[in-house]
Amino acid sequence: NLGQCSPMAPKKVPVEEPVEPEEPEPVEGDESELETGLKLPLTPNDVGRIWALDCAGQSKLLTELLGLEAAHPPVARREIICDFHLFNLSHAKMLCLTQRQGAVFHAIMAVILDMMAGWNTDGDSQGATAAECFKEFQRLLLNHSVNDPPKRLMIFGGAQARRLTDYTSGTLFKHFLLYQFCAQCERDVETLRFSVEVERPILPPALANARQKPSRRPQQTPENADDGTGASTEEKTAGGAGEDLSEEIQKIVEEKLRMTEARLEAKLAEREQQFMERLAKK
Repeated sequence: NLGQCSPMAPKKVPVEEPVEPEEPEPVEGDESELETGLKLPLTPNDVGRIWALDCAGQSKLLTELLGLEAAHPPVARREIICDFHLFNLSHAKMLCLTQRQGAVFHAIMAVILDMMAGWNTDGDSQGATAAECFKEFQRLLLNHSVNDPPKRLMIFGGAQARRLTDYTSGTLFKHFLLYQFCAQCERDVETLRFSVEVERPILPPALANARQKPSRRPQQTPENADDGTGASTEEKTAGGAGEDLSEEIQKIVEEKLRMTEARLEAKLAEREQQFMERLAKK
C-alpha cells in the first residue's frame, strides 16, 4: 500500500575535506635553517639588504631584523651587540663571500656570542670559557666546510675557512674576556647631585643718602698755570736745565779736541826735526 509507505530520508552529500597546501621549499635566498640544523637569524637576502646600506642604515636594519631592542633593552649593550654583528658581516663582505656564506658566518658567530654570554642557558650562568667557545666554533665551521650532506655542507672553501678562523682568533678570542664582560655586565651609571647655597647680594645703599666725594686731583696753582705757550713752569725749568747741560758738554768736547790737536802738532814737529837732523848727518 503506497499510502502506508514512510518517506525516504535525503541522501547525505559527501563533504570534501580541505586539502592543506604543501609548504613550498625555501628558496636559497630565503632559507632560515640549514640541513645541518644551524638556524640562520639572518637570511641571505637580509644580508644582501644590509650590505647595500650605509653604516647608519645597517645598524637600524640589523637591530630591527634581530629584534635587539626587545632582547637587550639597555642601550649600551644593544649597541655593542649590534656593532659585533656588523663587524662580522663587514669582514665577510671584505672577503668577497656570498650572501649565503655571510648569513652562515653570522649564524656561527651568533651561536658563539650566546654561548660566551650564557644567554642560551637557564638561570644565572657565567658563560662558557674561551677554550669551550673556540672548540664549538671549530666544530660549526668544519660542519660547513666539508661536503658530506646532510650532516655537513660545503658552504665555505678551505681558504675561506682559514681566513675566517684567523679573523676570529685575532678579534673575538684575542679579547675574549673583554667581549664577555661587555656582554654580561651592565654599564655603571653614577649620578651625582650637589646642593650649592648661593648667598644673596647685599642691597645697594640708598641714593638719597649719597654725598659727593672730594676730588683727589691736585688743584692748579698760579705757579703751575700755563703762560699761554702750552708749557708749565716746571717744564720750562726742565727745558732750561737741559740747554745749560748741553752747552757745558759742548765746551768739554771742544776743549778735548784742542788738547788732542796740540799733542798731534807737537809730535809732528818732533818727527820733522828728527828727519832734518838725519839728513844733515848724511
